[in-house]
Amino acid sequence: MPIEIHSIIESVCVDCHHGESAQARVRFDQFATLNRGAKIDLLNRVQDQLFFDLMPPEDADQPSAAQRERLSGWLRQELRARQASKLDEKLREPAYGNYVDHETLFDGSITEKPFTSPRRWLVSPQIFHERVNAIFKLEGRSRQSKFYGVTNPIVLPDHSGVRYYDTATLDGGHLLVMLNNAQWIADKQIFAAMHHGKDRRTLQFPNPKDKWVPSYSPESFVAVVQKESLPSEEEMVAAIEAQFDCVLQRDATESELDQYLPLVKSAMDLGGNVEGLRQMLISVLLKSEFLYRLEFGAGKPDDFGRRKLSPREAAYAIAYAIDDRIPDEQLFQAARDGRLLTKDDYHREVTRLLNDQRSFYGAADPTLSGIVIHGSSVTHPKINRFFREFFGYPNSTKLFKDVARSGGFYDNLDRGYSGTAGSVTGEADLIVDAILREDQDVFARLLTTDQYFVLRSTGDDEGRKLVEQWRRAYEGLKQTDWKNDTEQALLDNFEKHKELFQILRIQDLREDRRRVHVRDYERFMSFFENTFGKGLTPITYPWFFHGGQKYRHSEIYNLPHVTGAGPLHYNGVYSRGEYADIETWDYPIEQPFQIAHRKGILTHPAWLLAHSQNTATDPVRRGRWIREKLLAGRVPDVPITVDAQIPEDPHRTLRERLNSVTTRQECWKCHQHMNPLGLTFEIFDDFGRYRTEESLEHSENIIREGDGETVVHVYKTKPVDASGTLSGTGDPALDGDVQDAFDLIDRLAKSDRVRQSIIRHAFRYFMGRNEMLSDSLTLIDADQAYLQSGGSFRAVIVSLLTSDSFMYRKGKSGSFDD
Repeated sequence: MPIEIHSIIESVCVDCHHGESAQARVRFDQFATLNRGAKIDLLNRVQDQLFFDLMPPEDADQPSAAQRERLSGWLRQELRARQASKLDEKLREPAYGNYVDHETLFDGSITEKPFTSPRRWLVSPQIFHERVNAIFKLEGRSRQSKFYGVTNPIVLPDHSGVRYYDTATLDGGHLLVMLNNAQWIADKQIFAAMHHGKDRRTLQFPNPKDKWVPSYSPESFVAVVQKESLPSEEEMVAAIEAQFDCVLQRDATESELDQYLPLVKSAMDLGGNVEGLRQMLISVLLKSEFLYRLEFGAGKPDDFGRRKLSPREAAYAIAYAIDDRIPDEQLFQAARDGRLLTKDDYHREVTRLLNDQRSFYGAADPTLSGIVIHGSSVTHPKINRFFREFFGYPNSTKLFKDVARSGGFYDNLDRGYSGTAGSVTGEADLIVDAILREDQDVFARLLTTDQYFVLRSTGDDEGRKLVEQWRRAYEGLKQTDWKNDTEQALLDNFEKHKELFQILRIQDLREDRRRVHVRDYERFMSFFENTFGKGLTPITYPWFFHGGQKYRHSEIYNLPHVTGAGPLHYNGVYSRGEYADIETWDYPIEQPFQIAHRKGILTHPAWLLAHSQNTATDPVRRGRWIREKLLAGRVPDVPITVDAQIPEDPHRTLRERLNSVTTRQECWKCHQHMNPLGLTFEIFDDFGRYRTEESLEHSENIIREGDGETVVHVYKTKPVDASGTLSGTGDPALDGDVQDAFDLIDRLAKSDRVRQSIIRHAFRYFMGRNEMLSDSLTLIDADQAYLQSGGSFRAVIVSLLTSDSFMYRKGKSGSFDD
């Protein structure tokens, strides 16, 4: 240890860290006697404490800035020289991205040429699934949304923000899952080869529940399984080459052929052609390359020590940035022809794929689709998915709410049904979709729009047509005696008004369908009487369209009750056509439409639910989200010694109870970064409903009891205090006290730092890693591209995917400030 470093430690550390009473049992007085492993462990602990400003404590003597920098620099140098810096690995994780200084990233002072470290990058769950589709050469509509015998071995975290990073590695769990997957895939490949050319309707399947068979089978597989004698060496090589093409989209190398050919020969000698082929197929499927993306760079280093991605690597990098599928034929051809080398080449292919309105069309995230709620389909699902992950609003589906507290409109998830949270998640998607289609002023509009989609099931034109058909049916049938004797009214009027009854989905009067038709007739007419009959427009997807699943959550937006969705639960007499005397909603067919007391995604019920608890709001989590995602700020994790509980008190609001424990000096150090931001959202309850009064939900505050099911208890209330403080924008005109969430959002939308923070997260999404100081030029270019294009997110994507950070590789491993 250099004398200078020893002197710094002696002056600021040893007082607390020596002898038997050393704090946290960390001792520097014995450093010279420690073995190598213990020294490295101690140095790593010191490096962490210094970097995260945890030591020395505030009440202790502090080193000067020069001393701190000298000590930190020595620690970094010593640990990296031994490839033992745990901080470097930690700072690659998503939670630590904001530790790169924001001002330095964007002030232009960094002139280093950007790069990314060479990497083996574990694929995402979506990429893995598409790689399985690629094995069977499934494209377009033939692509499968799931495979009976394939378990996806890749699992991503579920926090808000970018989740897919190049930090995970293969482990035993992945390999065990892949062994079963490989066996199923190989069996399907062999089954297709053995029955090549046969009528699929005549096939006998080993598992009656698994009757899918690939339509494609390589000719070399067919030749092997249908040959009675041992295949020739050329035929074996052709089969090996075919499997490499299916699984890895490349030729086998000479060394790989030297490895696999004896394996195939031996297996076929012992078990026959089919079993020998099976062993080879499984072996290729188990190559780690199938689960990894490889980005090492190729060719001679440039003047800055960087290697450009090889054309093949570039093809995959571009393809996986735009979508989750392997490169299309044009990308592969560009790579083969040497037309994927320059920035212009990248720009050409990125722009081509972004202009493709058909190839990638699909649901933003099929995993949220259910029986009732279907994810909206868009031209580039992976691009829309960035905002899902950034805002984190799909996490609303992880809550379990007390339905009675909502007054009966809220539904939790159920089997095959995504519930109210799934519905509002889909409605948040529609906002993102609409703003991305226009692609102007994207970030500010996402934060400030007052245009929302609610219970939208059709396009505007289709909805208008449907409502007019319903109106015609109602006007033609309302004079019939449907209330008193529905069945007789149906029998008496069916022939006369057959066309109108067809609008009500009543096609005939067969005896075996009579009961259903009578029920539908009464439902429709009750529904129409209480909408058209009251001068209201009916919702285009009434509750009885979906098998009893509830589709009635307009109240979560503070809109009136959905006609037909709740009276059954209010008075139990809906079947007689009687409705409770409550205000009902005049449904807007043309959407989006303006909703009062809403402003952007941060006041959307999906986001508010996602950043709430099961039975309460969560101002701390909401504030932390804004600090970290919009203001590029940092909030340390809760120390393990802190019991982060809000005390119960029937006479105080959540804000009052939170302040009683977090304003203490030891807590406020962290909570000052979160509470003043998150408390502004207390104008919304934990369901996402706007409010001015907070119910004091305690048994001793009940004014009127509900029924425990759909009628909510009425409690004493206190006025909501949603005031707060915005800090950290770097703009004195924006920082300061704010009245509520709406005031806060308006200021955030005007902030340069907020715009740049979102771009930092976009960088992480498309690069799969945290930014380094050396990425400064890439981030500045992306920010300028956004500004010069009038706020186009597409311009940001093009800038990032043609940047040096995307194109070049340098060094052995990434580190925080390389």
